Amino acid sequence: MTSAFDDALAYLTSLGNEVAAMKLGLESIALLLHQLGDPHREFPSVIVAGTNGKGSTACMIEAIARRSKLTTGLFTSPHLVSIEERIRIGGVAISRDRFAILAGRVRDAAEELIDRGDLTVAPTFFEQVTAIAFLEFAERRVDLAVLEVGMGGRLDATNIVEPLVAVVTPIGMDHERYLGSTLAAIAGEKAAVIKPGVRAVIAHQPVEALEPLIERC
Repeated sequence: MTSAFDDALAYLTSLGNEVAAMKLGLESIALLLHQLGDPHREFPSVIVAGTNGKGSTACMIEAIARRSKLTTGLFTSPHLVSIEERIRIGGVAISRDRFAILAGRVRDAAEELIDRGDLTVAPTFFEQVTAIAFLEFAERRVDLAVLEVGMGGRLDATNIVEPLVAVVTPIGMDHERYLGSTLAAIAGEKAAVIKPGVRAVIAHQPVEALEPLIERC
């Protein structure tokens, strides 16, 4: 007999490989989150984009905030062993029971959008896991959520938030099929996490990557 967690994981996995079935764009995640009550608007956040070191940078920011007595949320990807690693409150991974409950709510919301004709296909694996994380952060009333961008920035599901701070770690050539064939193009995609009026912290960058970043500041 399978558990609710096993069923949730099987459903998410059925949506396709996280990269191969990826669908860049914010329309689906915006509709999904709105159906869930816009949980991403319920907590302040820091978003971390880049090529090298974005995961470790996100973890360090979260650790500093937690040491400062803030209740923290942390969303990272991919996971090393188990999907619960991606979503942490106060440094502790979400429980399997809690993950299953939230995954069920996200699935129901996605299916309602399809039934109404607002979406023609289900939100992707990454979009639905992002929605699970945002629900958890909202309902646990975190003081700060630290979000690692999955891929790129401009069209990544995490970029639906209006962050307090946008962080860009060193940029290199990565995912050229999706982000562009030049360092400037890739930097332009990642620079999109810097929103108007948002503070930006930018690591030392190759010269070619600097112009798109500076233009966003």
